[in-house]
Amino acid sequence: MDSLTQVITLIGNGGWVAIGIFLGFFIQRLDRRMERLEAKIEAMREEYVLREEHYRDISGWKGEINRLDLKIDRLTELILGRLRK
Repeated sequence: MDSLTQVITLIGNGGWVAIGIFLGFFIQRLDRRMERLEAKIEAMREEYVLREEHYRDISGWKGEINRLDLKIDRLTELILGRLRK
């Protein structure tokens, strides 16, 4: 409550300039902070990968892994078949 009366006294004594400077400084700080947050949000948007793109990339790898797995199984069967003879 005491600080409120000091502010009112300051305004009454012509302290509008001080309050204006304080508000200007405060607004400038908020503006800088918002710019930093906007930059962070933009960076997050650039790094974001759509779910469809992610699944499309993974499905290609899964197909290649399945083909390699089949080739390894065939090679193992071929080796075991020759060893049994």
